[in-house]
Amino acid sequence: MPDAALSAAARASWFARWRTRALRETPADLAPVVLRHSRIYLLPTRRGWAMIGTLTMMLVGSLNYSLALGLGVTFVLAGLVAAAHLHAFRNLAGLQIAPLAAGEAFAGGTLAFTLAVHAGAAARHDITLASAGATASGSVAAGTALTLTLAVPAPTRGRLALGRVTLSSGFPLGLWRAWAYVHFPLAGLVFPAAEMNPPPLPAGRAGHDSLVHGAGDEADLAGLREFQRGDPPQRVAWKAVARGAGWFSKEFDAAGGGGAVTLAWAALPASLPVEARLARLTAWTLAAERAARPFALTLPGSVLPVGQGREQRCAALTALALYPAPPARRGTAAAPRSATSVGRLH
Repeated sequence: MPDAALSAAARASWFARWRTRALRETPADLAPVVLRHSRIYLLPTRRGWAMIGTLTMMLVGSLNYSLALGLGVTFVLAGLVAAAHLHAFRNLAGLQIAPLAAGEAFAGGTLAFTLAVHAGAAARHDITLASAGATASGSVAAGTALTLTLAVPAPTRGRLALGRVTLSSGFPLGLWRAWAYVHFPLAGLVFPAAEMNPPPLPAGRAGHDSLVHGAGDEADLAGLREFQRGDPPQRVAWKAVARGAGWFSKEFDAAGGGGAVTLAWAALPASLPVEARLARLTAWTLAAERAARPFALTLPGSVLPVGQGREQRCAALTALALYPAPPARRGTAAAPRSATSVGRLH
């Protein structure tokens, strides 16, 4: 009995390994993949099955009634089906697919994943990529590469993995479907959706935030400084750029309430649930970036120091996206979320 149980366990383990390898259920493709015999699968399409059934009936009828012409037509069409099978395989064999980039998005939108398809020495026709409900297709000329973008739905915040990608083609004639699986460890970042009508930004360190209520930037203009990478477009002195004087950014004093602002988790109403707090902090982060305001972000267990510009905005939105989800209540299923590993993937 122990030997039988051990044998059954060994068979189950072998089947699990075979299934994982054949269906590419884990992200094991760490480099660009060139499709070879072991990765390509072929099956007839509905049109192909109809064609095979028709040829079978033609063969039976021709043999039954000794129709030489019928046999000839049957064999010619059968040869056409076999040739389509070969060309369907060759359309994918030697094709190379490589991951390029994973984008960023807000919850409720779509996240763009970009992949490159290299044709190699032969032209490739009607290549389709599909993953997580998103599809993209095109043809690739010989010796060239085609960039395809998959817009994957992003319902919740956090890390969103591309998952397994199915690369398929019905070329030629649509009688056979050739496909292959690739699975890259490619993941993008989904930020929390911003609150629709958030309250104004909290008061800055120098007083109330007059910029949020419509005061112009020129009212608090203190001077110009050299342009630095990451400065928002609202701060660029475009008149100086147009005169050819060089690139400068505007500087503002804090007299009008344009100083740094702190976006604090602890300062939000205690009645707000976690996701509502994240939505409000996201809206405030975007408002501070639009108003060219320096800001800091404080979350339980982490503090983002005062900063400004695109890099500060990305750092704040990343911290909000990766904030741990609240534990599910007993008796309720946890909402599906992407893994929240720290760090950004470009």
